[in-house]
Amino acid sequence: MSSWADASDDPPLEQAPAEYTGGGGVRPRLQLKPRSATAGKSTASGGGHSKSNPFGAAKPREEVLASKGIDASLVDKRVEQKASVARLTADQDREVEDLRKELTEIEEKLREANEMELPEEDFRVAAEEKREELNGLVKGFHDLNLKERNERDAERRETR
Repeated sequence: MSSWADASDDPPLEQAPAEYTGGGGVRPRLQLKPRSATAGKSTASGGGHSKSNPFGAAKPREEVLASKGIDASLVDKRVEQKASVARLTADQDREVEDLRKELTEIEEKLREANEMELPEEDFRVAAEEKREELNGLVKGFHDLNLKERNERDAERRETR
């Protein structure tokens, strides 16, 4: 039984053909041609495009936005606001969960009324009102928390 390190079972390595090695088993020395007169001037002149730019013809985003008449700082502020998620406090979270439970109960009653072929319009209206109330509550909490956080951030900046 042989292991991967045991080379006794492997066939012997073949030598490269003589035409590749120059007949002596050693790679022949590379024969370079002399430098042309124009080769040194194109890289030294600096006016040529010898190096490729990894960004191509791209411009900084501030320049692009300015050319379109858009203030880059306003765009940054909008992106920051979208990225910042205002978390609900524990009390706010409880209030939202209670409202969600009420909505779920109304939706279950709506499904039951639908299955029993009973009038379901009252449940449908109640569910829609509860959804609007829930969305308004969450939006109000979000706006309030975002406003409070912005005020805290402004105070921190002033104290620096």
